[in-house]
Order: sequence, then C-alpha cells, then structure tokens
Amino acid sequence: MYTPRCLALLASLAQLTAAVPQPEAIALRLDVTNSTLGGETFPTQYGTMFEDINHSGDGGIYAELIQNRAFQANSLEEATIAPWFGVGGAVLTLRDYSSLSTALPFHVNVAAGNASGQVGLANPGWWGIDVRPQRYTGSFFVMGKYNGSFHVTLGSNLTSDVRATTTIQAKSSRNSWTKVHYTLQPNVTAPNSNNTLSITFDPASATDGSLNFELLNLFPPTYKNRPNGLRVDLMEALEGLSGSYLRFPGGNNLEGNGPKNGSTR
Repeated sequence: MYTPRCLALLASLAQLTAAVPQPEAIALRLDVTNSTLGGETFPTQYGTMFEDINHSGDGGIYAELIQNRAFQANSLEEATIAPWFGVGGAVLTLRDYSSLSTALPFHVNVAAGNASGQVGLANPGWWGIDVRPQRYTGSFFVMGKYNGSFHVTLGSNLTSDVRATTTIQAKSSRNSWTKVHYTLQPNVTAPNSNNTLSITFDPASATDGSLNFELLNLFPPTYKNRPNGLRVDLMEALEGLSGSYLRFPGGNNLEGNGPKNGSTR
C-alpha cells in the first residue's frame, strides 16, 4: 500500500510530465523511382555463406535427426549422454574405453539394472522429430555378447502412439563393434514433432544384462539421395538462389575456439 508521502510524490511527477511540451509531428515523404539506376553489381558477388551458428549445421542443414549421436566432446564441452534417456528402467552410463575409434572415444552402456523386460535408450532429436510417410534409414554400433532382436521405434512422447517400428535380428560380440542397419516406414504424417526414436533389446539375451551403443543415427530422404546427406528442403532453397559461390565456412575460425586456443575474439 502506498503511503501519503509516496502518493504526493507520484502526483508531483505526473504534473511535471504533463507540463513537458511534446514535439510536433513531422511529415516525411519518400519518393521512389526506377528511372535512374545505380551502379551495377558484378554477378559473381552474389552467393551463399554457411556459418555454424544456432545449429545451422547439426540440427539444421545436416539431415541427421538424432541429437548427440556419438556422445562427442571438444576442448570447451565435456562428453554427455544428454538428451538420451533410458527406456524400461534402463541405466545409461558414459564410457571412454574400447571405443569405436580415436575420433569417437565415448560410448554409452545400457544396463537393465533392476528392470525386467525390454530396456533401451531413446532420443528426442533436435526439438523433436518430424515424421512423414516416407522412408527413414538408420544404423547403430553395438558391442557386447548378444544374440537376439532389437526393436527400433518412432513414437510420440506425448501419447502411446507408434509412428513406425521394426525388429532386427542381430548378433554381437563382447570385444568388437557390430553395425546394425534398419529402416522405418511411417504410413501417416504425425500431427506434431513431439516424437522420439527408441532402441530396445532383451537384457536376458545379453551376457551381463547390458550392451554398449555408439554412433546411433536416423536419416530422412536426403538431397539427391546421398548417404549421410543434407536436408532436401534447405538444399533446394539454396539451389534456387542460383548463387555464383558458396563460402564455407562463412565465419573465421583462424583465431581458435576459445581463450585456451589463443582466440583473439
């Protein structure tokens, strides 16, 4: 509640504001004509530029639908499991030994823990996954002694609706990585992008009730059907610009990625 002194001060400020003269409106007129052309622009100066800002690469023009597919890290960020989460009560653990390659040193272990039945991991994509009646292709690497089936599903994370699902029989070994391929074919367009990709397995068929996963991916149809390719809609839009050059990258990484690398930015 305002005190009498405060109300008096507010009234005085209102009187002062009302007493300040307001500027008169000035009418402006803008005449546009094409009778006189300006200087010509050399045609090779018109093109496109790519700069990886705000996920213009991963989550943007790159058609990969899975976010953090390889649990990667760099000099500024540590490796993480996010946004992956367990399915069926599975416990996810990040590991950095027996890696797929020196370029991809991390992978995730999916263990049943105290759960029973199918367990696995799921990914919400980049702000969701757009599902349409088209062919999706994907693959993942698995390590651990296993002889059984993997269930791969595109489903809503708001309801129990399944957009597409498939079952793959596979056999993997304890100390080496096995690549598993799959395809998904939804029949209808999902009403929204609140969808996830999940991969589950029967832990009873695994030697120690757990399996290791790495480089899990999912692709829609790509530009010119190129494997590991780019988004059709964005590439066709860029192609339609008919630019004379493509600058890639558009920014400047010569200074480094941060203070640790001597960046002068």
